[in-house]
Amino acid sequence: MAIYALINKEVIPFVCAGKKVSVEFLHERTNFQIDKLNQWLDVTDASLPTILQAKKLAKCLHIPFAGLYMNTGDINIKAIPSIRNYRTLDGCPIVDDSGFNIAICDVLQERDFLLEESSELGIPVTPFSVPSCTTDNPIDWAYAIRQYYAIDIKDQYRCTSSRKFYLYLREKLEQKGVFVQCFTDVPVEIVRGFAIYEHKLPIIGINDDDRPPAKSFSLIHELVHLIKRESSVCNVMYNATSSQKEEVFCNAVAGELLVPKDALMIVLRNGGYNKPYTTDDIRLIADRFSVSKEVIIRRLLDCGKINDTEYQTYSDEFRRIIEKEREEQRLARKAGLQTGFGKSVSRDAIDRTSSAVCRMLYYGYGEEIYSKRDIAQHLDIAPKHVDKFLMEVSKWNS
Repeated sequence: MAIYALINKEVIPFVCAGKKVSVEFLHERTNFQIDKLNQWLDVTDASLPTILQAKKLAKCLHIPFAGLYMNTGDINIKAIPSIRNYRTLDGCPIVDDSGFNIAICDVLQERDFLLEESSELGIPVTPFSVPSCTTDNPIDWAYAIRQYYAIDIKDQYRCTSSRKFYLYLREKLEQKGVFVQCFTDVPVEIVRGFAIYEHKLPIIGINDDDRPPAKSFSLIHELVHLIKRESSVCNVMYNATSSQKEEVFCNAVAGELLVPKDALMIVLRNGGYNKPYTTDDIRLIADRFSVSKEVIIRRLLDCGKINDTEYQTYSDEFRRIIEKEREEQRLARKAGLQTGFGKSVSRDAIDRTSSAVCRMLYYGYGEEIYSKRDIAQHLDIAPKHVDKFLMEVSKWNS
């Protein structure tokens, strides 16, 4: 016998309106019939979801199940700011952004949490300022950003994985007043990253489903938008078309910063890499810089080491490899098997959560302001993983 959830019928339509979520999106994510969803969204209709159905809706909307019982006046949903859209999907504009809108609200809420809790705990928030970039030359911009954010090529070489390099870059940006937070449940084809410019604590959102080297590229790409005081959302990296001039520029800066031309020439010479470059050559060069193979072939093209035809051949090959890996991971997740990523719950929580928030939770626990249960609830992890999370964060200042 089904047990119905005696929810406040005003909450679901209120949240959908605030987060700009369509009924079609709810149908796609929950498999509930649209007619049934419309009944639940209609405050004058007496029908109610079952408890299991209500929990599924709450999960889809990224709100606590208990939130469905609250008064709408007690639910805070941030207004979605105006963001310049640079995205297309197979050449066509993306129409339904419900999932992305939920992600924006999640990141805005986390930023608010950091600002409010930092004020309560007396932790100063680093003011945001930008490097001086007076030319339109991507090489000059990359150099200025490296200098301003103290991104040292020697530190980059010392990173033993692309994940560690991403966390290194994230820490450098957050030290200068940028809020970096990953978002979930949005395909990378729809959104890889976005930037929201604010005078205080501007935001870079990174897709948590992306690979670490792609996250690093998105991080620097979106930083360029912030330096230009732009809010933007992007899904195509590495090879944006010439019609997207801003994207081409941001990509060029990111490429030069992550793989400086002078450093690349030294690595090619010292490593004895000569044309034709094998896929193993490109993999080893990518590992040296802790970036993706796609970034390396783009930089080889930019530096005149390969031509357009060679670039396309490499690009097609690496795309096939990535698509195969993603399909294998998808099938493994569907079968309930562990994939290569996500082996450590605490590590995954650190990777997707702003380093400033991680530090604040660690500090608050030490001051007995947050319990382990509070931290587990905020990070959406089981309490048994909190000790490892705290231990990892404790190493940051050691």
